[in-house]
Amino acid sequence: MTTDLERTTIRIVTWRLIPLLLLAYLAAYVDRINIGFAGAALKHDFGFSNTVFGFGAGLFFIGYFLFEVPSNLLLAKFGARRWVARIMVSWGLLSATMIFVQGPYSFYLVRFLLGIAEAGFFPGVIYYIVVWFPGSYRARLMALFTAGIPLSTVIGAPISGQLLKMSGIAGLPGWQWMFLLEGLPAVAIGALVFFALPDRPSDAKFLSPAQKQWLETTLAAEPGRYVAPHFLSTLKCFYDLRVVALCLIYFANISANLSLAFFLPQIIASTGTSLTQTSLLTAIPSAVGVLGLFAIGWLSDQFANHRAFLLVSLLITGTGFFAAAQFGAGGASAIGIAALAFASIGIHGLKAPFWSLVPLTLAGPVAAGGIAWINSVGNLGGAFGPTILGWLTDTFGSYRAGIYALAAVQLAVALLAVFILQPQVKKSRT
Repeated sequence: MTTDLERTTIRIVTWRLIPLLLLAYLAAYVDRINIGFAGAALKHDFGFSNTVFGFGAGLFFIGYFLFEVPSNLLLAKFGARRWVARIMVSWGLLSATMIFVQGPYSFYLVRFLLGIAEAGFFPGVIYYIVVWFPGSYRARLMALFTAGIPLSTVIGAPISGQLLKMSGIAGLPGWQWMFLLEGLPAVAIGALVFFALPDRPSDAKFLSPAQKQWLETTLAAEPGRYVAPHFLSTLKCFYDLRVVALCLIYFANISANLSLAFFLPQIIASTGTSLTQTSLLTAIPSAVGVLGLFAIGWLSDQFANHRAFLLVSLLITGTGFFAAAQFGAGGASAIGIAALAFASIGIHGLKAPFWSLVPLTLAGPVAAGGIAWINSVGNLGGAFGPTILGWLTDTFGSYRAGIYALAAVQLAVALLAVFILQPQVKKSRT
């Protein structure tokens, strides 16, 4: 039974930590996906093909993959607050350096370095949430935190569209203004994280002694309590079949998410819409995705069955992509946008049950390295999805083939989840 002390403690911790973490993730994803809004301009100015653009956009995730696990190990050494702040400052500065791109090779280099800079951010925040919140609250809190993903498009799309209109001011094209003005806020937020977030409950000046004691006692009693990562536990998880399955599921999800983020503005613009219309229409699927994220996160906690809602999310994503390709001209029509909005419910809704299921599936020492490895491998989907979508578009002259491919990947990993991930035992609720 929930006590007044528990309710008060969780409410205080949530309001003191989650808004700043959400703001940080929002800044991260704006800097990650604004390349999609610059795509048409980069193609025009430098003659990039869809394949070159998709490969360059995806190189971010190669750098991210290579440095994700080392970054997570360093996070345990320096503490989440310091390391997350360092990550934000470095990626904000590197995002702004996109203004110096002069062709495909400099484009590739900056995107690769940006991935290195951001590596470790997401597992760092997961580590931080697990350190602060008992397991029964994590799906809802992961839903709140990961709302930064769809909100980055809902908020960032109109802003990016307006910044692109600054073309000619001080002799700079609009896409350079966009990268500069959207990169620097991450630096300021990183400084705020450093000074405002305590590392652990014992450091929290905003909690009373009784609240600290309840929170620390509750967290210490959890059987799946997060253990700080080290090199040997990280190596152990690489060949765990459950980790492999979770890696592929997250790979498919990120493939869908980033393919849509990088190419949807161009898909919509291909119908002849203006910059303002393109940015507003691009925001629609993500706005619907926000609703899906909160609904699925709440239901996942309410029914205490994260696996079932993970499967539902994958099926929604695959069905939405198939409908967009089959009936909606690959997204370049009203029906296509509606279908992609339906897919976004699954894309963004998956995050809460998935990241709540991971610590339960990988309890013990494997969990520490597993979280970093799953996020690292999964984010390679950000290189795979856009590259395949760009190549298939150049090959077939239409976005439909790539959208079909993304749908097939979602359905394939849903089958994998059925056979590899064991059903959870439903918890009694009192």
